[in-house]
Amino acid sequence: MQEVRRSEEEMSSLFQAARKMARRYGLIGIAEPDDLVQTAMLELLNKNDGREANLGWMYRVVHSSAMDAGRQAKRERRVMFAGCYDLEKLAGTYLVHEEEAARDLEIDLPPRLKDLFARLSKPHAEAMVLYLEGCSYGEIAALTGMRKGTVRSRLHYARRQARTILSDLAQGELA
Repeated sequence: MQEVRRSEEEMSSLFQAARKMARRYGLIGIAEPDDLVQTAMLELLNKNDGREANLGWMYRVVHSSAMDAGRQAKRERRVMFAGCYDLEKLAGTYLVHEEEAARDLEIDLPPRLKDLFARLSKPHAEAMVLYLEGCSYGEIAALTGMRKGTVRSRLHYARRQARTILSDLAQGELA
């Protein structure tokens, strides 16, 4: 294999492009942008197939790194939460502290999300909050006493309603 020399300018422009691309994945919470950039730059340094590394190639490397990081995080969550707590005990705690949790939710949320949860029905909001906290469908079912299919249905309708509410709120802000 022939060694490919890259100019400092080329490396700098690809680095800046990788940072910009990785930032998008960081904003949606898939992976840490710095980790993605580091992986992409290592790929660039190890690339020696003789072809030029362009922005399309860099995008593909950053995207692949982000998807790999997302899959790894999903596996780690599954392992970390598998059997790490007693659902009956957690359900009891959830029911006992439901009003306290609602107060905490009220305090911690930005106004736009407070409005969203105020407009959702209580069962939809409850399922949505538990899902956003990282509970699986089965865990939500165990905590709330719903069937798993009901949890899926409530989350589906809660997401649909949330999209509508958020778009209405955005329209109100633009008007």
